[in-house]
Amino acid sequence: MQRRTQNIHERFLRHIWSKQYLKGNLTTADGASLQVMNVGEWNTGGGPDFLHAKIKLNGTTYAGDVEIHRTVFDWIQHRHQEDPRYNQVVLHVVLEAEPNLPPTLVQSGRSIPVLVMEQFLSESIRSIWHKAILDERAAKTKSIPCSGKNHRVDMDLLERWLEKLSVERLEIKLRRFDERLKQLARERQLKLSERFSWYGKIPEEGEQDEIPPPMPEFTPKDVSDRDIWEQILYEGVMEGLGYNKNQEPFARLAKNISLEWIHQKNFTADSGTLEALLFGASGLLPNISTLEEPEAQEYVRSLQKRWNEFRPNYRGEFLHEADWQFFPTRPTNFPTLRLAAAAQILHAFLTSDVFRSTIQLLKSNMKPAEKERQLVQLFSVETGEFWKRHYSFNETSGKPLCALGASRIREITVNTVLPIALLYARIFKDTSVRQGALAVYKSLPAAESNSLTRLMDEQLLRKRLENKSVCRQQAVIQLYKYYCSEHRCGECAVGTALA
Repeated sequence: MQRRTQNIHERFLRHIWSKQYLKGNLTTADGASLQVMNVGEWNTGGGPDFLHAKIKLNGTTYAGDVEIHRTVFDWIQHRHQEDPRYNQVVLHVVLEAEPNLPPTLVQSGRSIPVLVMEQFLSESIRSIWHKAILDERAAKTKSIPCSGKNHRVDMDLLERWLEKLSVERLEIKLRRFDERLKQLARERQLKLSERFSWYGKIPEEGEQDEIPPPMPEFTPKDVSDRDIWEQILYEGVMEGLGYNKNQEPFARLAKNISLEWIHQKNFTADSGTLEALLFGASGLLPNISTLEEPEAQEYVRSLQKRWNEFRPNYRGEFLHEADWQFFPTRPTNFPTLRLAAAAQILHAFLTSDVFRSTIQLLKSNMKPAEKERQLVQLFSVETGEFWKRHYSFNETSGKPLCALGASRIREITVNTVLPIALLYARIFKDTSVRQGALAVYKSLPAAESNSLTRLMDEQLLRKRLENKSVCRQQAVIQLYKYYCSEHRCGECAVGTALA
């Protein structure tokens, strides 16, 4: 029998859930009372449709994820019961009921409740569809508060304000690395300090010596160890390899497979060893039985052999395949291909002084454009032959692949290299590094535009100012995220001028 929901796209069902076009006292298919406290965050990547939701079932609060389907059978057809990414799902939401409702099970074996929406819809499907169109149209035509009158703003004022915002955005990036630097310095101090031991009588509760000393302020000497700077630069570059979807697992991997740990273990720093370490700890090293291509089988066999040798010495966190997002990302951004590039970058950090080279480059008398070109060259890597033809262990490319292009390196430069260099310049009062970093920042060409930068082009710049540099792009992003979207017009130079 043909189902009447077959032509309804799941995106529309997710919209119903996110806007809560539901009425009445909700109950699950098994009769439990349901109260939706938070619909969750719409997930545009792989895994459940909504993350970090909060619901009440028979008065008990549950926090977790929500998955949306047309029918309960879609859960089985999509094989979610075999995917550990769905282990945190607390509610399965479907549109249409089934006469013989099969249980919804996650990979861990837990059964989760099902909400059938059709009996609780606030209006007809047709009416909600019309509202969804209006909602989407409103989202596309969103405007900044001053869009109707900012054409009167003086261009010199706007240009000065955007220049200030571009540096403000760099400052936000800088502070994040400052916190990590202090954390690494504190860990280094604790390792060097002798653990305090009590001698003589056992102290009584409340004695003064039990009160821990306050956190000390760090001096330049405390953070002068170049190994710390190498580590935060390495972590930042690794995070940048993850693009938007895989930043977090790449950052975790860099902290687990740290430069210090590899030096301590005296591992041979060849690319094959480093690939085995990264792929093994990442959870992305496949079983040979799942591969069809002989070349892939041979390559994975060599990685597994090396990983099995190193695994007993590894005390860090083991990531899982479910921690990584493959879809929706471009194949050239697949984490497998990026990990191959990461192995080469890790090799560079272990065999050459990358941080020192970066600082010396920024301090040099070269023109900003030449510094930028050499920064791209410094972080450019070439993977092994296998990854020049493969996106993943099972997927090949018809043309040679570049695991790390110039545009990605420029983004890493903006988000990692320059903020860390400015942090170094601030701590050690090195004006030449600061001037060099800011000069490169202002000279970088614009990255690929996105919906946010296009919105600001249309509603603020209006072709009166060009948005052809990274510096300008970062400024409008900062303006929108921290002022326009928060309606902080009274703290904005444009809003103040129009008041």
